[in-house]
Amino acid sequence: MTKYNIYNKGNAELFEKIIDNYHVSEMIARLMVNRDVPFEEMGDYLEPDINKLGNPYLLTDVESAAEFTKATVEAGKKIRVIGDYDIDGIMSSYILVDGLSKIGANVDYQIPHRIEDGYGLNANIIRRAIDDGIDLIITCDNGVSAIDEIQLARDNGIDVIVTDHHEFMHDSSGKEIRPNANYVINPKREGDKYLFKNLCGAVVAWKFITVLFDKCNISTDTIDPIMEYIQYAAFATIGDVMELIGENRTIVKFGLDEMRHTENIGLRCLIDKRIGADKAISSYHIGFVLGPCINASGRLDTAAMSLQLLLEEDEKRANQLSGELIELNEERKLMTDEGVEQAIGVAEKSMKDDKVLVIYVPKIHESVAGIVAGRIREKYSKPTIVLCDGDECVKGSGRSIEKYNMYEALHDNKELFIKFGGHPMAAGMSLDEGNVDVLRKRLNEACELSEEDLTDTRIIDMTMNPGNITIDRVEELELLEPFGTGNRKPLFATRDVKLIRIRRIGEGRFFKFDIATANRIVTGLYFEDTKELENKIIDAFGENEFNKALGGGSDKIIATIMYYPQINEFRGNREVQIVLSDVVLPTTS
Repeated sequence: MTKYNIYNKGNAELFEKIIDNYHVSEMIARLMVNRDVPFEEMGDYLEPDINKLGNPYLLTDVESAAEFTKATVEAGKKIRVIGDYDIDGIMSSYILVDGLSKIGANVDYQIPHRIEDGYGLNANIIRRAIDDGIDLIITCDNGVSAIDEIQLARDNGIDVIVTDHHEFMHDSSGKEIRPNANYVINPKREGDKYLFKNLCGAVVAWKFITVLFDKCNISTDTIDPIMEYIQYAAFATIGDVMELIGENRTIVKFGLDEMRHTENIGLRCLIDKRIGADKAISSYHIGFVLGPCINASGRLDTAAMSLQLLLEEDEKRANQLSGELIELNEERKLMTDEGVEQAIGVAEKSMKDDKVLVIYVPKIHESVAGIVAGRIREKYSKPTIVLCDGDECVKGSGRSIEKYNMYEALHDNKELFIKFGGHPMAAGMSLDEGNVDVLRKRLNEACELSEEDLTDTRIIDMTMNPGNITIDRVEELELLEPFGTGNRKPLFATRDVKLIRIRRIGEGRFFKFDIATANRIVTGLYFEDTKELENKIIDAFGENEFNKALGGGSDKIIATIMYYPQINEFRGNREVQIVLSDVVLPTTS
């Protein structure tokens, strides 16, 4: 079920004050109020200032860890970076490996294999480090939950620095459980003074490298540690679905600008193949075009391939690697579609009354369990965990909704897991098959989500006739970018427009509409489920009327539409068109 709410925040007096102070239109004033941007922070929201990024020295242990690392490098000791196989882990690993290389470190890396090693540190990875004579392990995007593994490293003479952003575990009294690493750098650590807590792992790694460069007196004439790695931090911030507010929004805004003219050969090859040279790069491209390719290697092969792409200095080899990643992603798409279909079958058969979906499909490939969980969550608007068979136990991933802290729910049942980790909106886990039903039962018995919480609510910012939107207004909307979690793209609506013409585009997968508004015809694009919309139009107006619209001759199909405007450029001409997210038709009941 979908519910539509129109925001009515603010008042005329407040809008006038914003317009006078910040010299924006009423549309922008309303949109900032809708996003709860405090009046006194609107200037920074409209023009983020890179000089206002948080001071990395406020992170607990970061200065001592940098000094320790500097001494380790100067002594010629062996350092190993251990990351993770997702976007954040890969970008974190790149920042650390490249940064350490720039100060002359004897450094290598290991990315856990999703199937063979599982998430983060494990005993096998530590034993390899022991056998290889590693002196210092630096983790990124993992480590805070690896209590036993880090102790194993320390017991065998290996020093450990943890850089991570995940939640810490707590004992029965609520006391934070920290691994026995030499240093633990994580803004979520109790007592940590870094003000902005919701950083991704790559940003934490970047902060550490920034302090390390400072300690090593790296010349800012050749290396600016702020701008050197901001594009990778931005990529990871989007890829790990961090909220684009405060410091994260600043990082992404400037990081995307850097990425548009990146000098990283591997990343440039991937961008050119998937987006095109000299094209603008947005949060959308990271989340849905480039990011899935970076993720694909960790899902179906080894994430080391994506890290190799970023580290590659030979253009021919970079082209080859980027092509392989794109092919892997196409394979991943097919596996995901099959997994979604299977998971929906299980949910529809036996879980219609569950508020938390715990779906066990043994044959789903564990590499796509998280994507499948996300798709199921979107379909049912419920927290979803998808489990499948691993080599020795059941493994899976969860994706949550805003009103449900999945990490806390799993932590409350930590005795059921062999291993788990994550944050409020996403988690990974492994457990014995006998605990699957127990987990499902416990999570649902403890769940206090209401039907309102489980309703898919679309927030409409304002009603606006798309026929009145000018190119200048569309360009002004760029002030609100980058869009993403925590800073959603504005949604406009208008009632009673006519869909006078419907064309199938994109090999029949999408619709292009001629939409009659009060004052002119507007082009609209629809990239959602066209088959479902076609059936709704036929139910409401009849198949004959739908066929008339396909021929460009209908004046009967009337709808309420939700949309976002954009500029279409073709052969030097620029015009406003709209991208529809929802089309609401009269019901037949």
